[in-house]
Parts: sequence; structure tokens; C-alpha cells
Amino acid sequence: MLIVSAIAGLGLVRLHRLAFPAAPPLVDQAARWERARARAGRRALMDVAPEDQTWSKRAAEWFAEHLRTRRPDDMQTYERDLAITGQPMEEWLAKLLVWFLVGLLGPVTLVLIANAGGLGVPMLVAPALGLLGAIVAVIGEVKELREQAAKRREELCDALSDFLDLVVMAMEGGRSHADALPDIAEIGNGWAFHTLHDAIDNARPNGMTPWQALGEVGERYGVVELLDLRAALNLAQDEGTSIRNTLIARAQSMREARLHDAHARANKSTDAMRNNLMVMALVAAAYVILARVLFLFTA
Repeated sequence: MLIVSAIAGLGLVRLHRLAFPAAPPLVDQAARWERARARAGRRALMDVAPEDQTWSKRAAEWFAEHLRTRRPDDMQTYERDLAITGQPMEEWLAKLLVWFLVGLLGPVTLVLIANAGGLGVPMLVAPALGLLGAIVAVIGEVKELREQAAKRREELCDALSDFLDLVVMAMEGGRSHADALPDIAEIGNGWAFHTLHDAIDNARPNGMTPWQALGEVGERYGVVELLDLRAALNLAQDEGTSIRNTLIARAQSMREARLHDAHARANKSTDAMRNNLMVMALVAAAYVILARVLFLFTA
């Protein structure tokens, strides 16, 4: 009777919760609505109907939404890397999934072919090789993305340094920063200068200052130098400091940072060349000494 009464009581409690459910938390509802709105916006940007997507892209979209919910910080890092390299998240994840399957099934296929040819490779080796191949494929794809993003950020920082130097030169000639910023941005070529020009050109219609627009580019691409520039100019504006002096100081600091990086790369290349020469000298010496030693033992 006690067990039956307990089961009946649990059933009544469950029926009461089903009949009168508790109101969901407002924060969770707002977060769920925001995720749905962002997902609809990304689908609109992709301009692809859900029924026209391939299985890999649908799986990649589901995986991306799951990661955005579970690991938002990691996804933000990958989204910045993909944004600066010009790759959509879903397409990159679909390519990553394909490489994962290739690395996973490729060794298994090779082992089956080898066994069909009579080599007698143990079948337990196939899953281990497949798992290792899948891990190597994923790590290689992620490393390639990181290297491309780092290279693009370096190009954008170099373009920003040149841009600030030209702006400072224009202001030294008597022009104001409001006139110098858009005019100088039109001079440069390449995707980096075009990015700076688009940000500055769209700042005024959107009711923002040029450095606020450049700061948004820094947030989207993960470029710290643009965020520092926005913070420095906002601080100068709040404290009443001359924006011209702030731009001059920022241009000088970025120029010195570029020189320091160039010296570091040159020193690293010099060390690498020295190490290669030492290895070549040791190999040559070992070849001569080994020949003499062999001659003594065979004489």
C-alpha cells in the first residue's frame, strides 16, 4: 500500500505540473528568442533555402548552433577568425566534417584493400588509424584557419599603421582629422584599406564617429589595435585632449611596434640560417671523419 500510494502521489504531482506548468524564466526566454533571431539572420545572409542545403551543411548548422549555446567563448574566437578570412561558419564546419570523415574512413578503406590483396593487416588497426587520421585532419584544418586569420590580422595592422602615418602627415599639412580620415582611406589598395574605408565611410550615416566604426571592425575581426585606437580616441574626447596629438602618439607607437616585430623576425631568420649552417658543417665534418675511420678499419 505504501509503494502504491507513493506511485499515485508522484503521478498526481506530475499531472499537476503538466496541467499548470511553471512560467519559464524571462532571461532564458529572451536568450532563446535572441538565438532564434540570430539564426534566422544568418540563414538570410546565406540566401539558401533549408530544403536546398546538403546534409553536411545541415549537420554543420546544427553543430554550430549547439556550440554557440554550449561554448559561446570558443565560438566567438572561431567566428572572428572566419570573419577576417571571409568564410561562413556553416561552410567551414561542413568542410571540417568532410575532412573528419575522410580521415576517419580513409585508413579503414586502405586496410580493407590491403587485406583484400592478401597482406593480412589486423582489423583492429583500422579504427585506431581512422581515429588518428580524423584527429590529424581536424587539427590541421583548425591550424590552417588560425594561420590565415593571424596573417590577415597582421596585414590589417600594417595597413592601419600606414593609414595613421598618412593621416598624421595630412594633419601636419593643416587638414583636420575629419577631412583626413576618409580621404586617406581612399588612397590605399587591397582588402585591408578597403575595410578601413568602408568602416569610415559608413560611420557618418550610422551616427558614429570614425574610430567607433573602426572599433566595431576590431570587435568583428578580433584586432586589438583597432580596439585600442577607439579607446584612446574616446578617452581623448572625454578628457578634452587633442585628437590630433592622440593620433600622432598612436601612429608613433604602432610604427615602433612594427619595427620591433621586423627586428624580431630578422633575428629569428638569422638564427635559423646560423643553425642550418652549423648542421651542414657538422654533416660535412662527419662525412670526412667517417670516411677516414672506415679507411683505417678496412686498411
